[in-house]
Amino acid sequence: MASEARNRRLGCGALVALGVAAMPATVHAQTASGVSIDQIEQQIKQLQSELKQLKSELGAAKQQVRQSRAEAAQSKQQAVQAQQAAQQAQQNAAAAASAQYQASQSAAQAAAAAAAAPKAAAAPGVQVGFANGRPTISSSDGKMSFAVGMQVQFDTGGYFQSPYPTTQFPNLYYGVNLRRARIFFVGQYYDFRLNITPDFGGSPDGSPTLYEANLNYVGVKPATFTVGYFKPYYSLYDSQSSNDFLQMERPSIIEISRNLAAGDSRASLGTKFSWDQLFLSSYLTGGVYGSQQAALLNGSQIGYVGRVAGRPYYDKDWNLYAGMSGEYVLHPNINNAGTQFVNQQTLSFSDRPELRIDQNRLISTGSLSSSTASAYGGGVGISWRNFLVQGEYYRINDSQLVAPNKPSPVLGFGGGYVEAGWVITGEPIRYSVGDAAFARPNPANPFALGTGQIGAFELSARYSAMNLNSNVTPGVAQSRTGGVYGGNQQVAGLLFSWYPNNWIRLYLQGQYTNVDRLNAAGTSQIGQHFFTLAQRVQVAF
Repeated sequence: MASEARNRRLGCGALVALGVAAMPATVHAQTASGVSIDQIEQQIKQLQSELKQLKSELGAAKQQVRQSRAEAAQSKQQAVQAQQAAQQAQQNAAAAASAQYQASQSAAQAAAAAAAAPKAAAAPGVQVGFANGRPTISSSDGKMSFAVGMQVQFDTGGYFQSPYPTTQFPNLYYGVNLRRARIFFVGQYYDFRLNITPDFGGSPDGSPTLYEANLNYVGVKPATFTVGYFKPYYSLYDSQSSNDFLQMERPSIIEISRNLAAGDSRASLGTKFSWDQLFLSSYLTGGVYGSQQAALLNGSQIGYVGRVAGRPYYDKDWNLYAGMSGEYVLHPNINNAGTQFVNQQTLSFSDRPELRIDQNRLISTGSLSSSTASAYGGGVGISWRNFLVQGEYYRINDSQLVAPNKPSPVLGFGGGYVEAGWVITGEPIRYSVGDAAFARPNPANPFALGTGQIGAFELSARYSAMNLNSNVTPGVAQSRTGGVYGGNQQVAGLLFSWYPNNWIRLYLQGQYTNVDRLNAAGTSQIGQHFFTLAQRVQVAF
């Protein structure tokens, strides 16, 4: 491009010199030929215009050259900057690799230090809360926990009697009884759970005992495996928590039959499975806590308890329950009393009149020399929103073991109940899948003074019957028939409950009881009929 511009300048100069040199000749020639001076001047102006145009083009060429040089310099600068950026990137990558290496070395050193440190230094954090309504301390990962619960039931009441002249218990006691005072200690480590529950109440109170002490494994859902002193699942009513009863006590048929091979503080080994619609349980059982006393050192009772229950149908408003249970005693406790075989294995069936103020048992078979015994039965229940109706019937059989030449029939006893509950304030009746039983309502508006919140109110009623007479004829002594005048008891009760909140429940209960019972000779009425009035204060969580 520079040589081209130079050639243009040389060409333009030569052209001008040639024009100037030829001008006199041209002028002379034109003048001589008659060309005017004006024409010559016109040609000169034309040549000057062309020269000016050439100069303009030469300036534009110079401007293009300068622009090209600037662009070339800029490109060179950009190339230098790109090279510097590439070098910086390489340096940064090297630094990052070095930092990553240092971090990995530090992590390896930290891991080695943690492995070498004492285990106590890696202890998990602790959380404190109220899981399931109980004060609970647990590890941050939830694998370990310890909870404390409480159940206190304090009863007061009395009996308004109409005794017969020959009534066995004409002066039933009125007063107070700490029915239950249990402290629940529950520890869990991974899938193992330990329950220990002492009881400072009872019937009568004043003799602290043990309600349960058992180890459970819950790592295989939906099963729970249990060993220790436990209350095996038996019947609908006995599977309910005692905090949730519609009346203050169990119906007599449930109380009597459950203590055959189940009941509180029973040595147990077995499992339960609980699904939304099905419940199965099976336990091998022994004696109850405290039964191995001096007179019972020759052998402990061995029995079996099983239950099948569930909800064939349920939705948000309805729960339809059906279930059955059974018990079998292979042999009762073997004691040191009595002669060989006779009176060494004994069972007794008895109960108070569905209230635990007075401790006299108005219906009782006394001690029966027994080889084996069993109980079986079942029931149904249905809840709709805040209404519940349920009932059960059970049968007890006892195979007697008596001296030769004495009648030894198989004794049979039976009883049942039907009851209904209505939550007046509208809270729904709950169903516990884990127990396959109904549960008390949760107050929607816990009581708070001055706010209009009143808690929950419930009204319930029950009729129950228990017949402990077997193989007897009125007017004939039971010794002649081998039977027993245990008595026939019927109880009708009405109970009003107030739940200020989910921890507290206040009861007021009235009952009418009729006991029809003959003496052992079958000739005198030793029963009676009466009214009872009782109240209970319950705190449970």
